[in-house]
Amino acid sequence: MKTLFANLIYLLIPIVAIGQENYDIAHIPSALKSRAVATVRNDKTVVEVKSPEQVTETVTRVITIYNKNGDYYAALPIHYNKSIEIKSIKGAIYNEMGILQKKIANKDFKDLSAVDNSTMFADSRVKLYIPDYHSYPYTIEYQYEVRHKQNLIIPSWSPEVSNNVSIEKSSYQFITPNETEFRIEARNYKGDIKEEKSDKTVSKTWNAAQIPAKKEESYSPNTNLKRISVLIVPKNFTYYGKEGNFTNWKEYGDWVSAKLLNKKQDLSEASKQKFISLTKNASSDQEKAKILYEYLQKNTRYISIQIGIGGFEPFPASEVDRLGYGDCKALVNYMQSMLAAVNIPAYYCMVEAGKRKENFHKTFANLQDGNHAILCVPFKNDTTWLECTSQHLPFGFLSNFTDDRDVIACTEHGGVIMHTPKYSNSTNLQLRHADLTLSDDGSIKGALNTKFYGTQYENHMEILLASNNEKTKLLAEYYNIDNINFDQVKYTEHKQENPFVEENLTIFIKNYAVKNGNKILIQPNIFNTQSSISENKNRTEDIFIERGFVDIDSISIILPDNVVKNITPEYKLIEKPFAKYEFKSEIKGNKLFTYRKLALFEGNYPASNYEDFFQFHKEVSSSDKGRFNLSIL
Repeated sequence: MKTLFANLIYLLIPIVAIGQENYDIAHIPSALKSRAVATVRNDKTVVEVKSPEQVTETVTRVITIYNKNGDYYAALPIHYNKSIEIKSIKGAIYNEMGILQKKIANKDFKDLSAVDNSTMFADSRVKLYIPDYHSYPYTIEYQYEVRHKQNLIIPSWSPEVSNNVSIEKSSYQFITPNETEFRIEARNYKGDIKEEKSDKTVSKTWNAAQIPAKKEESYSPNTNLKRISVLIVPKNFTYYGKEGNFTNWKEYGDWVSAKLLNKKQDLSEASKQKFISLTKNASSDQEKAKILYEYLQKNTRYISIQIGIGGFEPFPASEVDRLGYGDCKALVNYMQSMLAAVNIPAYYCMVEAGKRKENFHKTFANLQDGNHAILCVPFKNDTTWLECTSQHLPFGFLSNFTDDRDVIACTEHGGVIMHTPKYSNSTNLQLRHADLTLSDDGSIKGALNTKFYGTQYENHMEILLASNNEKTKLLAEYYNIDNINFDQVKYTEHKQENPFVEENLTIFIKNYAVKNGNKILIQPNIFNTQSSISENKNRTEDIFIERGFVDIDSISIILPDNVVKNITPEYKLIEKPFAKYEFKSEIKGNKLFTYRKLALFEGNYPASNYEDFFQFHKEVSSSDKGRFNLSIL
């Protein structure tokens, strides 16, 4: 029996190895398993430019998943549209020892719309496979080929998927005809580039290997700036039948203006006259622009539209004027057209939007930078920026979606790099005041007023826009206080030069104070408590605070007559290069007064300061949750 079993094992070994590498996880170096939820075993991408309208992308991707936290990286989405055709797709799943468990065919992939529910028109779709396999660890392999019917957007390469995913090996090969010219930007690549030439083609290959996973560290700089990446742009290109070329951002702006924006400002004469009439009594160009921006907000809505030139060309202004909706590009073009009707120049701008500030490659013009459009109005003494997709943001206010970053503005002088406004630490203010009364039964009630400024303007925007029934549910989640009830809820947007959102609440908290015999326990700081952060003795990344802010809370609590009004006043001040915290609490007459101020300062601080940074958060958290034990008569 032993001999027979040994022979069976011997026969199985070559069966597993045929047609594939050995995916047994025992072959993964231990250094690549440390801190990793997954390891990329092999990621090979071959991009071949056969003609301006035929670019093939062939990918083999093998990744080992160690636990459920790595399942996200096992899914495969392949996007396609009129310019991207999926030629073939297949895959397989292997167990811990590298033995085949399941083959994956084209029919196993879901075919879904690649845009959200707000989209009315789209040709952007995705083939998606999410493995239903949970016997860890396992390995999944994909092989697919895609044809791109344009050569403007060449598939890029960035081997590092995430901090918690290690890389065993990854490669990117770019093949192109000898006579074609391309610009290449390789960031953070320190290896050799393998180049091969034949009579007809030239091939360049980049390789990366043995990249371990990294520990996630809070308050870290943007990891994308340190990761390897390769971007390629042709000197001459064809995109949706439109030909062009650019080698810098100036030429890029010229191409966008000439090919994508040309003849798009086609408002009817009747519409132009309407906008002239709307602004006839305005005393300045700024006032005219504000009137038209508010008209835009009241009469249009944002939807994502992905048809046309791959989502890069806006719909004509006349269409938005007629239909009352558009995507970011169409709404920016429409707003620009309205301003042109009253002789106010404005610039169509591309920006990389999102809460993390992202800038363009300053010296490498390409179409992959930028995911959003905004409008710049260059008044003589005051450049104004407009977010044209929002029906609520004040005139000239961008929020943290597009603040403090480079944009490419399409001007009469071509593409120009400009920078959006930066909101300072003190500008990003949350100011709260509460007048409360504590009852004999330990419950508390009263009024709460909070004002949100700067990048904190939208802190409660979701609540402001919610229905009345949803408002209280969302408030309960935000304040996260046991037994809290909101009797009255009111929000007001103050859209002045220094805009803010004002929140007025009437609250009731049952069992706020805890009675114990002739003592009552009170936490004076109710609404704003700082969480501690994880300790890290071996910090490697600098401390990066992307946006500073200031939170100020002033709370007054009227105490019951039977409570002894006698406590030792508390005062704490902590000052650091990166933050400042002030807390004081005292009883005056029959009221318990509490003042709390926390300021975090934007900036980059050495990793060696992290222990101090950790201790600061620990002290603040402890102080915020402090309590008074008062006597009852």
